[in-house]
Amino acid sequence: MSDYTEKTGDRLQGVGCDVVNCVYHGKDGHCHADAINVESHSAIRKAETFCGTFEARSSM
Repeated sequence: MSDYTEKTGDRLQGVGCDVVNCVYHGKDGHCHADAINVESHSAIRKAETFCGTFEARSSM
C-alpha cells in the first residue's frame, strides 16, 4: 500500500469531504485536492486532528 491516496479523475478516491467552505470540497462530497495532509503531532482522538490542506473559499 502506498503512503498516499491515489487521485482518480479530479478527486481523491475514497476521501470524503463535508467542509463546504473549503476550495477543495466538491459538490459530490469528495475532496478534490491533489493530496491531503492530516495534522496534529499529539492526537489521540479523531477530534484532535485537522486537515492541513484546508483552504477557505473566498466567497460562498
